[in-house]
Amino acid sequence: EDQLLLLLESLERKIVSQQLNLVANLLECDKVKRKGTFLVDARLLFPGEEEQMLTIALVELSGVQFQEDGSVIPRDKPFEAMAALFVALYALNILSGSQI
Repeated sequence: EDQLLLLLESLERKIVSQQLNLVANLLECDKVKRKGTFLVDARLLFPGEEEQMLTIALVELSGVQFQEDGSVIPRDKPFEAMAALFVALYALNILSGSQI
């Protein structure tokens, strides 16, 4: 339920496509590394603090933890939850008429 509210707020702020890119990047890193810590492409994070906090909260509900240094630590096999978040963001992005 919390994640749905965050998705709705993301849609209202028009940041779904950026979040989709971030989640795609996280899934790719997870696929390559499969365990351990990895760095996130800093260009995918948001310059606005509110958007960044919203995105971090949304993604952390899917099983990864952001560190202050820009690294991400997967928790408890987050691949399935991240994949579901990717699908939800992808559908919202299409329905909102945004371009990827």
